[in-house]
Amino acid sequence: MPRLKAVVVGAGLISQKKHIPAFLRAKGRVELAAVCDLNLDAAKTVASKFGIPKAYGDLGEMLEKEKPDLVDVCTPPQTHVKLAVLACQQGSHLMIEKPMAMTVAECDRIVDAATKAGVKVCVGHSDLFYYPFEKARKLVEAGAIGEFRGMRIFLSTPTDYMTAKENHWAHKLAGGVIGETGPHIAYMTLAFMRPIRDVNVSSMKMLDYPWSRCEDYRIDLIGDKAISSIVLSYSTNQWSAKVDILGTTGLLKLDLEDLSLVKYNRTELSTVSAGVSLVSESAQLVGSAMRNGFRLVTGRHTSTHDLLLNRFVDAIQCGSPSPVPAEDGRETVRVLDMIVKKLDAQWETESMTVSAR
Repeated sequence: MPRLKAVVVGAGLISQKKHIPAFLRAKGRVELAAVCDLNLDAAKTVASKFGIPKAYGDLGEMLEKEKPDLVDVCTPPQTHVKLAVLACQQGSHLMIEKPMAMTVAECDRIVDAATKAGVKVCVGHSDLFYYPFEKARKLVEAGAIGEFRGMRIFLSTPTDYMTAKENHWAHKLAGGVIGETGPHIAYMTLAFMRPIRDVNVSSMKMLDYPWSRCEDYRIDLIGDKAISSIVLSYSTNQWSAKVDILGTTGLLKLDLEDLSLVKYNRTELSTVSAGVSLVSESAQLVGSAMRNGFRLVTGRHTSTHDLLLNRFVDAIQCGSPSPVPAEDGRETVRVLDMIVKKLDAQWETESMTVSAR
């Protein structure tokens, strides 16, 4: 099949670290023709750095001159709806970073534009494509841990990544930095339990950054017969991404960063049962460490963004469904909006209490 012609909108960190390298590694299937940014000098710098032929300071001009098959939007969420609708109206398929947009209404505008233009949309829910997460979904669907009962997610984002930076764009999102990380917990939960009916949220201010409202969040996403309990921490220098998935007959423990998955089965508290369980879990971890360590050290690991891009290219060329359709992006934004509204109500109550003292 002929290569797709693609362009990237946004010359910031996410495009340079994740999206552009993924396009370049897929050069046999995709031609990355141009990059665009309101800061034309930044676009030119990125184009020179990665060997991209053209740089633009205006999306409309780039679309008119390049006529791309695929537009990848890597700008802050506040700009997504305008750029996405314009790309769809020009007949380009759309890849868009998470969150898909700021509100459900904005998501609906993107869905409407894509439907009218007959183009596909893929939202950047990249954590769905970690090996252990994909494997866990298959195991749950196959009944390997019985009936799904719920999950637990722990994400730690180092303070210096966003929280300590006063001018980081995430502080301007509804809910602050949780607007940047929150989509991950929403779409990972939605992969196992739908619909999410309600949320419970608590938060704590821990660090002396006045522009950051809180640095520790505890969230429950509540479904019909299951709950996803989440901890989001921005108060240390540690990266961590761990997921536990509970079933009636087993438990899956995932580490998305070292790519491990352990099936945990401890139905008794006897010393023998605990010993057998420990041996099994240790063997699984050793096997995982050998396989994944080799891939990571030798550079043979396929990144989640590579997998997402290649599956979206497949969808465009073969007419198959998008790996993360716009409807999934919309549902994630709906859940995130529920979380933010609960946080706003909590913060307003706390503010009133302080004022009354």
